[in-house]
Amino acid sequence: MGSRVSGSNPGTPTIMTKHQLFRVVTAAVIYNKEGLFLIAQRHSKDENQPGIWAIPAGHVEISETGLHTLEENLKREVLEEIGVEINIEKYLDSHSWVTEDYKKITIVFLCTISKGEPEPLSETDDIKWLNLEEVKKLKTAPNIVRLIEKATKVIK
Repeated sequence: MGSRVSGSNPGTPTIMTKHQLFRVVTAAVIYNKEGLFLIAQRHSKDENQPGIWAIPAGHVEISETGLHTLEENLKREVLEEIGVEINIEKYLDSHSWVTEDYKKITIVFLCTISKGEPEPLSETDDIKWLNLEEVKKLKTAPNIVRLIEKATKVIK
């Protein structure tokens, strides 16, 4: 894309360089009464780290009715990915990273299931309830082990 010239006054142009886009993601660390955490294996045909174990998450989207709240977005994503409704208990963490095309900010909430039984749907191949030590043995997406460690301390 390079740079472009813009400005409200044609006599005083402003040089604007290509800028990175920000993407906001919400994610759920879901736990049960036994202190186990729900981990989902990304679909084998996923464009971003196929087969990796992760927590339910998704980009915040704008719909025809406007911008969803972070909580609404997360509840929709979890329902789409694993078919359950959740209670959002509390904020757990946030982190960011940068790629060549965008900056991503992830906001993570600690959650429990309020309705339904989790199952792998179109975006996942498998689901497991695991403790921290079991999660550490899996090939996980970045930050997953750190988030489960943090959640383990919070729910005690």
